[in-house]
Amino acid sequence: MLQDVKTAAVSKESKNQHDYHILRKYEVLQCGPVEKLIKKREHSEETPMYFVTIEETFDVLRASHIATGHGGRDRMMKEIKKKYANISVQAIELFKSLCLECQKKRTRPKTTGVVVRPILTKDFSCRGQVDLVDMQSMSCNGYKWIMVYQDHLTKFCVLRAIRSKRPTEVASQLLDIFLLLGAPVILQSDNGTEFTANVISELTEFWPSLKMVHGKPRYPQSQGSVERANCDIKDMLVAWLADNKSQDWVAGIKFVQFHKNSAYHSGIKRSPYSALFGNEARVGLTSSTLPREILDNLESEDDLARLDLPQPASRAASSVVADNSTADANLTSAEPSASPDATLTSAEPSALSTDTTLTSAEPSASADATLTSAEPSALSTDTTLTSAEPSASADATLTSAEPSASADATLISADPTTTTADPLQTSDASMLTAHVERVTRARKEAFSGQLSQAERMVKRSRVDFKCGEVGDNVAVPVPMVDRGRGDARNILGVILNRDISTDIYTVAVKAGVLKVRYSRNQFDLCPQRLLSMRDVNLDKHVSLRSAIIAESASGGQGFTKCNCAGGPRKCQTNKCSCYKAKLKCNSKCHGSLTCRNK
Repeated sequence: MLQDVKTAAVSKESKNQHDYHILRKYEVLQCGPVEKLIKKREHSEETPMYFVTIEETFDVLRASHIATGHGGRDRMMKEIKKKYANISVQAIELFKSLCLECQKKRTRPKTTGVVVRPILTKDFSCRGQVDLVDMQSMSCNGYKWIMVYQDHLTKFCVLRAIRSKRPTEVASQLLDIFLLLGAPVILQSDNGTEFTANVISELTEFWPSLKMVHGKPRYPQSQGSVERANCDIKDMLVAWLADNKSQDWVAGIKFVQFHKNSAYHSGIKRSPYSALFGNEARVGLTSSTLPREILDNLESEDDLARLDLPQPASRAASSVVADNSTADANLTSAEPSASPDATLTSAEPSALSTDTTLTSAEPSASADATLTSAEPSALSTDTTLTSAEPSASADATLTSAEPSASADATLISADPTTTTADPLQTSDASMLTAHVERVTRARKEAFSGQLSQAERMVKRSRVDFKCGEVGDNVAVPVPMVDRGRGDARNILGVILNRDISTDIYTVAVKAGVLKVRYSRNQFDLCPQRLLSMRDVNLDKHVSLRSAIIAESASGGQGFTKCNCAGGPRKCQTNKCSCYKAKLKCNSKCHGSLTCRNK
């Protein structure tokens, strides 16, 4: 191209279209013995813009990349455009994808709400999730934390105010909940495996027969359910404090707990209270459809009974009235004048042939009726149980008849163990059975809603995450507590294996094969294969922390922070990790609260 421009510029023959094109676009710059192809300038004072060859492109990109501190695409483009005219954005992005340091320090894309394999729970109290909400900056009567316990299936949550986050106090509150609702099989917490194990250990000391296991901390399948519940709880608590013009959040969380459990949950398609108990939560007669004018005048049960309510005017009110009416009727039927026990004794059973009619106001009045005879085979009766008005007598009436008139008589045995079922008990049993069926149906529907939510999450994860193949390079995020100040955000590895049934990956790094297996949303795929199987150690298994220390230039884990509570000597004793290490507290310490070690 350089020679074509020079030839077209000095040619005295007629020029063709190609010659005019290159003369309008290019120019040759003579710098001593060196000739460079530059962009056509309007005047000689303009800064020359060089055209680089393919051989020079890598060196130019590398120089601009280092000059910008391993900057991104836009920074490199601005730097390159100062001197060069023919380096494209695609070339810059390709160079960046091949830079090891850039892959290590890359920021993970936001994947809020994306879950690869959601947890599904089929019954109540199978998996419990516990988390702590920090209220240290707004302590109330010595309480500084809110403990949130949530059942994974029903989303039913219990809130408790605690003074510290020590496992002993957390276990004491959980014990109170477990003795009321039952203990879950799995207890999960995002505060770390060690914290959960200590809580379970404390619970076992209080309750020796209790056996639970702890779930993985920050498990990707947890769906962020507790985190979303925490956000709702904090927002509802802020609203309650504003409505009641109070700062007593210890009392407020009791109302927040009720509002949270009685509100509709989009995941399970019903309220947590309904999923657990089978019916919606009630606020006394306020939950009924009675007008406010009537409710304001009700003071006692008699006022409620005197209401002439249409059926059904109010579910709650009518049920109360019906229960009262049934109870009154039962008490009325049990009058002392009734004779439920009728005993017949005959000295000459062969001469006795009766057609006995037993009339009573309540069927239960005949439950204890017995006929006793010295010779039961000679007793022939035709007993009829009929319902009559409440004023009817319950005494048995004997009417004489011919001995041969009762050929098809019914023999009633005088066995004292033979009793008739109590209709009240039967009614109660049927009501309880119906309630159990209603609860079971509600939980099945809650599981169905949870399954639908899980399907949506999986569908979204398939769109956001591309499946990794064996040999692909990945960037595994390094936790803050394991990363030194001079370490990168990620550690590079190679996929060794993928379990298709569970979609779990085994990753190897330079120090060895990582012990923990990862799901797809726990790492990022690198656009290029920068490492091969020969670059990683396949002979031993290491933890992520050990692998980070092995590749760290500063020894790893150089970030220290404390979580000291308030006090006159805050961060001035060896209890403070920063003070003990002779370091000053930073913005990450104790929730950015002030202290004397800054």
